Amino acid sequence: MIFCKPTKFTGELTAHLWVVRLGKIDTYTIARGASMKIKVTDIESLDGPFLEVMRRRMRSLKKVLSLREFNTEAGLWAAALAALLIAYILQFQIVRDESVVQSIRNSLINIVPAFLLGVSIRLLVRRFVLHLPLIQQIGVHLVLAIGFAHAWYLAILVAASFRLNWLTSGITISPFYTAATEWQLLQGIIVYAALQGLIYGRWLQEQLRQARIERDEALKHAPIASDQSPDSIFVKSGGEFQKIDLVDLIHLEADGDQVKLHTRFGPVTCNRALSSYAEQLEDCDYIRLHRSHLVRGSQIVSAEPTGDGRLSIHLTNGTSIVASRTGTRAFKQYTQQR
Repeated sequence: MIFCKPTKFTGELTAHLWVVRLGKIDTYTIARGASMKIKVTDIESLDGPFLEVMRRRMRSLKKVLSLREFNTEAGLWAAALAALLIAYILQFQIVRDESVVQSIRNSLINIVPAFLLGVSIRLLVRRFVLHLPLIQQIGVHLVLAIGFAHAWYLAILVAASFRLNWLTSGITISPFYTAATEWQLLQGIIVYAALQGLIYGRWLQEQLRQARIERDEALKHAPIASDQSPDSIFVKSGGEFQKIDLVDLIHLEADGDQVKLHTRFGPVTCNRALSSYAEQLEDCDYIRLHRSHLVRGSQIVSAEPTGDGRLSIHLTNGTSIVASRTGTRAFKQYTQQR
C-alpha cells in the first residue's frame, strides 16, 4: 500500500515519498545539494497529478544539481588561473624592470594558451583516458605532458610575436634562449601535472559519491534480518486495535472470512485473510501447515505421521493440527533448517 504526501516547497526543493510496507515506513527525501534518493522506478506505480508534479520537480532538481557541480568545477578552475596569473605577475615584477601593465600583458600571454590547452586536455582525458587500464593511462599521460609543454611553448612564442602594430610591421617569432626554453618546458610539465590533479580529484569525488549512492540503494533493498523482524502485531477486533506479542501467539486459524488468533491468554478474532498474516509473518518463525492454519515453530511440541503422508502436529496449548501434504513438506524443511 503506497501513500504519497507532497510537501510545501519553501527555500529548498524537498519532496517526500512514504512507502508503507508491512508496517514499515520508508521516507525518501530529495534536497538541494543531496544525493538523489528517489529513482523513477520507485514512483512508476503512482497515478494522478502528484506523479506529474514529482517528475517535474525531479527534473528541476537534476538541473539544479548539475548546475551546482558545474559551478564548483568552474570555481576550482578560476581559482587555479587566478593563482597562476598572480604568480606570473610577481615573477615578471621581480625578474624584469617593467611596468605592472606590461607584466599583466606578459602574464596573459602565458596563461591564455595554457587555459585553452588545459580545457582541451580535460575533455580528452575525461572522455578517453580515465577508463583505460592504469599502465596505459601512465603511458598516455607521458605523451600528453610532453605534447602539452611543447604546444604551450609554441603558443607563447606566437602570442608574444604580436605587437600593437603587427599589421604594418609584421610578425617575428623569436625562440627563447636555451635556459629559458628548458624552464618553460619544465613549467609545462608542472602545470600539466597540476591540471591532472584537478581532473582526477574531481573524477574521484564523483566515483565516491556514486559509490555512496549504490551503497545506500543496496542497504535500502537488503532483506530484513531476523533480529529486525516485528516482535508484535496489531489486530482490529471488536472495533478496537489490540497489540499481540508474537511470543504469546501460538497459531492462527482461518474461520470463514475471519482469522482466529490463538494466544496464551485466549483467542482473538479479526476480519482479515490468513494469507496476509502468512506474508507478514514469513520471517517470524511461522509455518503454513494447512491452508487454514499458520503455526509458530517454537510452539510445536511433537509431530507424528497419520499414515497417509501427512503429519499430526501437537502444540503447547494442547491443540493438534493435521498438516496437509504441502504443510508436511514445509514442516520437514523447517526441521532440517534447525
